[in-house]
Amino acid sequence: IAVIFYSLCSSMMLVVNKLAMMSYRVPAVVNLLQLASCTVFIYVIGAAGIKTDPLKLEFAKPYAVYVCAFAGSIYANMKALAASNVETIIVFRACAPFCTLAIEYFFMDRMLPSKKSAAALSAVALGAYVYVSLDAEFAMSGMAAYFWVLVWYFLLCFQMTYGKKLLQDVKLETVWGPVLYTNLLSIPPTILLGYILGDFNQYAVVEPSENATLWVGLSCILGIAIGYSGWWCRDLISATSYTLVGVINKMLTVTVSVAFINKTASPMAIGALLLCLIAGTQYEQPPKRPSSEKLPASA
Repeated sequence: IAVIFYSLCSSMMLVVNKLAMMSYRVPAVVNLLQLASCTVFIYVIGAAGIKTDPLKLEFAKPYAVYVCAFAGSIYANMKALAASNVETIIVFRACAPFCTLAIEYFFMDRMLPSKKSAAALSAVALGAYVYVSLDAEFAMSGMAAYFWVLVWYFLLCFQMTYGKKLLQDVKLETVWGPVLYTNLLSIPPTILLGYILGDFNQYAVVEPSENATLWVGLSCILGIAIGYSGWWCRDLISATSYTLVGVINKMLTVTVSVAFINKTASPMAIGALLLCLIAGTQYEQPPKRPSSEKLPASA
């Protein structure tokens, strides 16, 4: 149930965020509305009698590093969506398991993937290479076209693995606990990002489109849903498997995007993207290493 719920939320969030960015191109403001609405929602349901975790300094401290990465990643994601198409984001998302499995191997005591899983990841890499080679933005600007996508990619990989460690080390009583800590504590770094990168200067001059309220509002609602379902799902499976669930459910995202947003995507590019997604379904989570095979801790 957790995986299905997360898949539904995740598959639509990227498209809705793209539409929000098309209707109102001020990432920090949209992010702040999403974070604040989720925080308020949790306090409201808590006041209504639903069990939630209170904010405590002893639990907030371990989240300090995570929320900085989270705030940076959602900002970079919005900037990437404003500059790139949804398919480009999905291709990079499909490659996230390469980074997370390396982190899990060196720092979280998981074995390397099996031959079948390695072949699946190789197919993901091939699909990504073909997609990038067909991308007009990359052909014109090189890696500069992917600056914000790359920032988002590396912050996302860190989140996926460090978030799993947080769940293991910080024992909160409900799923709403990490959702509250993540959203509430991400507000200050998001304000800082908006101030440093000039988003708040744009606030007075950027004119929202007539559909901005709809898409930004819907992104706030989906933000609450994906916050809960994401932490719920992360608690049940490994970081790499969690990443791959996010990759696979993007098939629905691709369908919606091609149908309603990026109608000019070439069949070859979509084929390369689908190769990434289908190959991802063949990946199997590596088991934990036996105690006798664990890597020695660095001094």
